[in-house]
Amino acid sequence: MGKINFKKLVISILIAQCAGIFGSLFTAPSITTWYAGLNKPPIAPPNWLFGPMWIALYALMGVAFYLIWDKKNSGIAKTLYFIQLTLNALWSWIFFGLHSLVGG
Repeated sequence: MGKINFKKLVISILIAQCAGIFGSLFTAPSITTWYAGLNKPPIAPPNWLFGPMWIALYALMGVAFYLIWDKKNSGIAKTLYFIQLTLNALWSWIFFGLHSLVGG
């Protein structure tokens, strides 16, 4: 493994966190209202866990992008990464924002 480019690593994580921030705009207001009223299985995580887990998840997505940033022939991987990042952010809007169980 080569030398870590901290600038690219930070940029990669910030890009992913921006997608998370977009999703949180719809998630946060619904956690204690709409989501609280859903019939959830016993293994559903507690509401307070959503924030820390999504932050960690998006940080790891950023690290994943950093790992492919400068790789040769990684155009498809980069495209798929941004597609999944977009879909991930849209999922929060669809599920929590629109309250769509089917869409989510």
